[in-house]
Amino acid sequence: METFKLKVFRYDPTKDSQPYYQTYELPVEKGMTVLAALFKAKEEQDPSISFRYNCRAAICGSCAMRINGHATLACKVQVTHILEKYHTDTITVDPIGNVRPLKDLIYDMDWLIDKMKKVKPWFIPKEAPPKDGKEYRQSPEDHNKIDFASDCILCASCMSDCNALKVNKDFLGPMVHSKAYRFAADTRDGAKRERLEAVLEDLNLEWCVRCWECTTRCPKEVQPYENIVRLRIMAAEEGFKTPGEIHAEIFEQDILNRGLLNEMLLPMRQEGIVGAIKRAPFGIKMLFKGKVNYADFFGGHKIKRLEEIKIIYEKAKEKEKEVHIKLPQIMGVIYEDKRKTAKRANFAETGGNE
Repeated sequence: METFKLKVFRYDPTKDSQPYYQTYELPVEKGMTVLAALFKAKEEQDPSISFRYNCRAAICGSCAMRINGHATLACKVQVTHILEKYHTDTITVDPIGNVRPLKDLIYDMDWLIDKMKKVKPWFIPKEAPPKDGKEYRQSPEDHNKIDFASDCILCASCMSDCNALKVNKDFLGPMVHSKAYRFAADTRDGAKRERLEAVLEDLNLEWCVRCWECTTRCPKEVQPYENIVRLRIMAAEEGFKTPGEIHAEIFEQDILNRGLLNEMLLPMRQEGIVGAIKRAPFGIKMLFKGKVNYADFFGGHKIKRLEEIKIIYEKAKEKEKEVHIKLPQIMGVIYEDKRKTAKRANFAETGGNE
């Protein structure tokens, strides 16, 4: 293949009523990144193309955009890799998802900044600086807990492909949660509870739908989804009665009392009358779709052989006293070992976000 098509999202609010795509034909050059292709199209064919960039080295995060449907850094992904991966002669570039485009590939960043402010993503020391005038110290083991999260470059690729953010704009999103975790887990920081309160407000952590898109799309291996899980664990360990914990307790009682889950009464039991009213339209849809039994409104029925369930439950409770399971606050310990010892991908050869 000697040439390829670069299909670019175009939008100028001063003259366009709707966005559209414009296609440029460019030569396939070894080592050319998608960002370099955009520059070539801008310099040789259309100087009006607008996009953000800065370092061109996958450090600043400025050039994040959707390339053939998925968010990544345009300076990191090579043209040949995309053409081979999708078996196509066309590369389509759009602004990242879940944002308001301002002009072409440039999007409004105010929404990101407003969300970030809620978790105070800066160091708040819990004690005075060391008397010897040196920096705040931290053991290598404690630093490993935040090492990967510290790599976040705020490119918002994870925010782009977040399904929860797509349906709920009030969701803080994986990037913001990762920043909250990075400081909440820092042993030198003194605002852990304050940040946990911020991410727990309005059931925020519970909005994550566990699709893993954020971790899959992150170009810096920050593990956004895992950081959300870590925040949940930290909140429980700090004594917060999180919605997830309440959710699990209600499920446990349902299984013990009737052998079945009662999802119709769950919102009221977990969030009170206000929560039930909020979720009423969804519950009605479930009812008409045959997903729930109307008898559940009145407590529902018990399964046959419920006594056997209770015996299993009592046995499990007995074993609970013998088995001490501490959920790992840092699920990244194994990941960190792999990260430091395994051979990292050579992106000069592979040209992409493997």
